[in-house]
Amino acid sequence: MLEDDVAAFLSGNVMIIAATRDAAMRAHVGRGCGADFDPDVGDLTLLASSTQWPAFHANARSGAPIAMTVCQPDTYKCLQLKGQIIDVHEATEAQKARGQRYLDAMLAIMADLGVSRLQLSTVFSNADLVAIRFWPVDLFIQTPGPEAGERVRREP
Repeated sequence: MLEDDVAAFLSGNVMIIAATRDAAMRAHVGRGCGADFDPDVGDLTLLASSTQWPAFHANARSGAPIAMTVCQPDTYKCLQLKGQIIDVHEATEAQKARGQRYLDAMLAIMADLGVSRLQLSTVFSNADLVAIRFWPVDLFIQTPGPEAGERVRREP
């Protein structure tokens, strides 16, 4: 589903927020700490702190829907992916290292944009990282402007 340009964008230095929902259909959000697309399989892995975002994590289970929005902080180019969770597990050591690199990069980017580490102290966390694998099924433009909310359609 994801072409190279989209996969590279969401695997890069983008702010990530995702949502799961509970049995009453209430959304629970969590901020991501990195994401990777596996082109061989076609799934995405989102890293997120299970303790920073407990309600989000509690509702992230196999078969559940998930929505993930990625946004480039300096341009505000945004995309949203929706899909179904395949599985959730504790992050591997390699994934924890990726989460730390993501965190370091995002703190530097945000500092360059005038946002301090203190301001982000309640936003970014890589404590108790989990890896949430999901199949992307829908892709939407979320960049503010006339195309916001439109489904991305690619020519075959």
